[in-house]
Amino acid sequence: MELYLAGELDADTSPRLRENLAELVGCSAGGLLVVNLSGITFCDSAGLYTLLGIRQTLPLAGVEVVFTQASTVMRTAAEKAALTAHLSLQGSS
Repeated sequence: MELYLAGELDADTSPRLRENLAELVGCSAGGLLVVNLSGITFCDSAGLYTLLGIRQTLPLAGVEVVFTQASTVMRTAAEKAALTAHLSLQGSS
């Protein structure tokens, strides 16, 4: 599965992302989820911790998560919060 995220990832949008992913994983037999972050234009701490939660909990449901193409905004936010290594951000745009 591949998921493309665009726009703002913050306290307002994070709950919807969690809900949508819960539905998606509920219909999935496991596997790999590639999350493309190239379209993220804003990310606050709520967004970062949502991604961290996704990265930590989906493997418990048999879904490996890989974050790819982190936008400059995404990478900068993760670096400021010292979460780059925890999120294992791959690539950048």
